[in-house]
Amino acid sequence: MPRIPVHTIDDPRLAPYRELNQRNLTRQSGLFIAEGEKVTERLIASRFPVDSLLAEADWAERLEPRLPPDTPIYVAEQRLLEATVGFNFHRGVLGCGRRMVGPAIHQVVPPTQDRATILICPSVQDPTNLGSIIRTAAAFGCQALVLGGQCADPFSRRVLRVSMGAALHLPLVESRDLAADLEKLRQADYELVATVIDAAAEPLAAFRRTEKLALLLGSEGHGLGPEWLSLCHRRVTIPMQLGIDSLNVAVAAAVILYHCRGVGL
Repeated sequence: MPRIPVHTIDDPRLAPYRELNQRNLTRQSGLFIAEGEKVTERLIASRFPVDSLLAEADWAERLEPRLPPDTPIYVAEQRLLEATVGFNFHRGVLGCGRRMVGPAIHQVVPPTQDRATILICPSVQDPTNLGSIIRTAAAFGCQALVLGGQCADPFSRRVLRVSMGAALHLPLVESRDLAADLEKLRQADYELVATVIDAAAEPLAAFRRTEKLALLLGSEGHGLGPEWLSLCHRRVTIPMQLGIDSLNVAVAAAVILYHCRGVGL
């Protein structure tokens, strides 16, 4: 499909891109928005179908050869692009992707006995935190991220932007029954480890991981609930000083995953 010039924000073909500062495409829409050069390029390189692009002319020309020939590219001047999305936008291109059914827990468990790390978030609700966690999990080689039903939408525009598109490539399990999925990990010989704020827990510096590790992160305000703590084999903590009682959950995830990446049995 050729590049298609658009001249008004009322063009019905631009509906998925309209007023993004005031709304997100929901799971029910079947779509999501990739914002900016890097995230759009990672969308194009991912398994997710590209529904359309909205781009300035130079970006449309650059990306067209990388798309299936029937993918529409709506070409707009920067002023119209900004008026459509509803905020100052200087990154030249957005992509609209089509959601796909994510994997189930058994599909992300590696079949071998090699070292594996699966990160689990029962209830991380802040999109910025979730995006940072996804990017960190990908950076430190996690095999998958498992999300409970109270988590933010991993394909919301903000999560995708903060994760720099890592959500398009890291396997994400949106669990419908997290307790049952944790039991499946236990049966697959994963050690479930809770990250907590508790002086009685193992300090991170002394923590030695097992080969198959499932690491649980708590919510921003309340940590891990008792229903999750009761399912874990061990608890680990990052000791604090100077009266600071906790780290941001995404920062804590980075510290713990870095430690677990480099420490053996």
